[in-house]
Order: sequence, then structure tokens, then C-alpha cells
Amino acid sequence: MFSDKSKRYMTRMIDEVVHVEIQKILWDLIDKQRKNDLELDYLQVFELKAQHGKQHIIHRQEVPEKEETSIVPLHSTQPINTTIWCIDSRDYQMMFFPEDY
Repeated sequence: MFSDKSKRYMTRMIDEVVHVEIQKILWDLIDKQRKNDLELDYLQVFELKAQHGKQHIIHRQEVPEKEETSIVPLHSTQPINTTIWCIDSRDYQMMFFPEDY
């Protein structure tokens, strides 16, 4: 899962609401797990919270069950509060808000 980086897309709402710096951080968190040969579920869930001027990210998946927390300083934008999903359909990867589903 999530091996072909050339077919990554996002919904219009992600493009309009989520700064490219945050988008890149989320894709990088997935890539980090791939690089470490960790098994990835087709659905990656990111819970973003703004705390003390930094972006707190809870990255989780269901199969195999895994959760990792990251605290990231942002350079080009302000932290946000939202949930974002990334799915791998094998043909492409998509970043979107759960309400877009």
C-alpha cells in the first residue's frame, strides 16, 4: 500500500483548506512508514490539533492497529484542527476529509 507516489491526489476541499506544508507532512508520515517496511492499511487517519503554535498529529490505522503521535513546528502556515483521511485504492492515493466520503 502507498507505494506509487506518482498517483497522489486530493479533493478540492483539501486543496482549498489545508496548506501544502501540512499536506506534505502527512504524505511524508506515510512515506516514513513505508521506508521502515511497516505494514500499511489502505486507510490512514490523521487527527490534527493546534496546540501551543505547533501542529499535533495523531496518525493511526486499523489493520494492523497502530497509532503514532507527532508534534511538528510549521514554517509557512498556522496549525489547524481537523481530521484527514488518505486511502490507497491500488490505482491511486487520495487525501480527503471524512465528510467528503
